[in-house]
Amino acid sequence: MGTSVYTNIFFMLGGIAVLMLGMKMMGSNLEQIAGNNMKKMLGKVTSNRFAGVAIGAGVTAIINSSTATTVMLVGFVNVGLLTLSQAASVIMGANIGTTVTTLIMALSGGTGIDVAAYAALICALGTICTMFTKKDKVRKFGNILIGIGLIFVGLKIMSVSVDFIVWEDKANKVFRFEWIKTLLQGNIFPLLLILIGIVLTAVVHSSAAVTGILIALGSAINFQTAVFIILGSNIGTCITSLVSSIGTSTNARRTAVIHLLFNVFGCLICIAPAWIWGNELGDFMQSIIGSSMEWKIAIFHTAFNLLTTAILLPFLKPLVRLAEKIVPEKKTEQAKKHTLTFIDNRLLQTPPIAVSNTKKEIIKMAGIAKENLDIATDMLISRNVEKEELLRDNEAALNFLNRSITSFLTKVMGTPITSADEKKLGSYYHVVSDIERIGDYSENLMEYTQKMIKEELEFSDEAKAELSEVATTLSSLFYSSLEVFTNKDVSLLSEVDILEESVDQASRELENRHVERLKKGECDPNTGSVYLQTVSDLERIGDHITNIAYSIKNYRHRS
Repeated sequence: MGTSVYTNIFFMLGGIAVLMLGMKMMGSNLEQIAGNNMKKMLGKVTSNRFAGVAIGAGVTAIINSSTATTVMLVGFVNVGLLTLSQAASVIMGANIGTTVTTLIMALSGGTGIDVAAYAALICALGTICTMFTKKDKVRKFGNILIGIGLIFVGLKIMSVSVDFIVWEDKANKVFRFEWIKTLLQGNIFPLLLILIGIVLTAVVHSSAAVTGILIALGSAINFQTAVFIILGSNIGTCITSLVSSIGTSTNARRTAVIHLLFNVFGCLICIAPAWIWGNELGDFMQSIIGSSMEWKIAIFHTAFNLLTTAILLPFLKPLVRLAEKIVPEKKTEQAKKHTLTFIDNRLLQTPPIAVSNTKKEIIKMAGIAKENLDIATDMLISRNVEKEELLRDNEAALNFLNRSITSFLTKVMGTPITSADEKKLGSYYHVVSDIERIGDYSENLMEYTQKMIKEELEFSDEAKAELSEVATTLSSLFYSSLEVFTNKDVSLLSEVDILEESVDQASRELENRHVERLKKGECDPNTGSVYLQTVSDLERIGDHITNIAYSIKNYRHRS
């Protein structure tokens, strides 16, 4: 008998694993299918707190986890996508959105139908979808079906194993062990039950999974006991976001604190009524929905989050101010030049948004490279080296961004992404490399200037005018290429071609003119050597700038 109990404990743990795997599969594939819609939804978050709540609920219902939503919000606030107040309203909505999974799981009991059997069939259909098609959307739809099926299969495994672990005689409700009876149906101090909920949720990283365990216990658990564990699980779900906020900006840390404050206040609001009238509340719910403990748990979980949001939403601003006092602004905290503005590892939770923000970071990097090109060409023509330190600092920033963005791209490529996004990321690798090379050539131009000053060399007025004309064309080419890259505007590619050809033709003409000046003895050989290197570098810069524009050809038709 002992062996059988242990065997069923193992099945119980396996059931939890299957449940969590199903939730993950369903959520991640829904997220991929709805990725663009999620970006649009989050882009519509405004100062309207009701809109924020609705969007938070919608996004969390899609990705199947309020913890994942909050971790995502920490990343968004950290990179400036959302303000603290906007994130606060989304967090409130996230707690409502997570109840959808609980309501789905409640279907496993009290319906008179063996839902797990039909779920197993759904799982099999999903497997067929993934095995016999290469279409990306169909495969993702199949994975969603598998996820839904696994949720109920996991609940079934947990329920069957629980029956053996808990009951000696279920028909007469005789518990196998007295301590199980005390834990599940005894009058244990509520704070201890809340602590159990916190710890369980912190371990499995999902309040929905903990609620699933309670649903699997069914009639074995006392309603009041389940209520206090649910209250604790709502606090425990904050642990992951708090850990995630370590090392982020002040407002990002405040976002995690708001998540904690919201759930703690919700727990405090409900703890006294649940303690005093918990059994009466259970009886009242039974009179409405019947004796199904699964539905009692699911509906309480939903009602609790709706009630907490309704009570605390009017106090959104005071909640934000309290978070600001708990996490004060550091007086010494200043913006560093070599930092990532738009990308953050927390965005890996939402690959579509990670891809979108990577592009923004690349555009920022291109802006720094253009500034360096303008500084370097002006320095070469005017022999004014006052901005040398700025150019070197920009070059260091470009090297940092090159390493960091490339590393982030590799991480995003390892997440579930669409084929269109995969093509985008592949092109981004090349764009980052092209921008970095533009920075290197700009640094070369600065070094040519320093050499000429040191050796007391100087270009003729004619040579300066020629180089100035090429520099102006390059600046226009850079602007047009960035417009193409930013807006994916193919119509501008013809203009890019004309400008690039202008640079190439000018380079050939300048080399020919230089050769003629050398033949006539009008040019110093040392100065001529620098001139030829400069012309060559400017022509290569033009090639790299053009590559930035043409990178969109790799994916635009798939967007």
